[in-house]
Amino acid sequence: MSRRTLAALVVAVLAGAGFIACSEDAPDPPVAPGAIHHMTPDAAALVLDPFTFRATLDPYKIHQLPDFMMHSKATADIVIQRSVFLPGPGFWHIHPGPSFIIVLEGRIKIERFSRKVGCTVSQIYEPDPDNAPDKTNGYFEVANEVHRAVVVSDEPAVLLVARFNIPVGGAFTIPVDDPGC
Repeated sequence: MSRRTLAALVVAVLAGAGFIACSEDAPDPPVAPGAIHHMTPDAAALVLDPFTFRATLDPYKIHQLPDFMMHSKATADIVIQRSVFLPGPGFWHIHPGPSFIIVLEGRIKIERFSRKVGCTVSQIYEPDPDNAPDKTNGYFEVANEVHRAVVVSDEPAVLLVARFNIPVGGAFTIPVDDPGC
């Protein structure tokens, strides 16, 4: 699969997921490229159902200078998901490839464990409809990092996830033993 096809696939799936949540009324004037797109208050009810899409990609190399590079030397899967997590801690696990996550609903933190650093806890991630500089709604996970999600809101957390470099047909979430954090 070419770089252009890869980019088109990722954009199409993520745009399609966002389209479901957007108002049917077109903004007046239309949203300019790079502008903030606000969703209607009733959009949350439209994005709660989980889904998973998976596709196999040929090796690729993406170099967008000056500051972005991503490549895979092997044929691997890409997985796009909308995941729903109930309040409280999830199970400890790893992913065989990197993941990029956007928080659509709820509030979530990530507990991580490494032999070098021990147990750590991230900031709380939550949606930010106003794009305030002191809040965030996205984060990433590195491959093979032991971690778990902890939903700290009273309502479920809804995440949009892109997972890269997953073994073809293989597991993309692998449970591990509790590290004692």
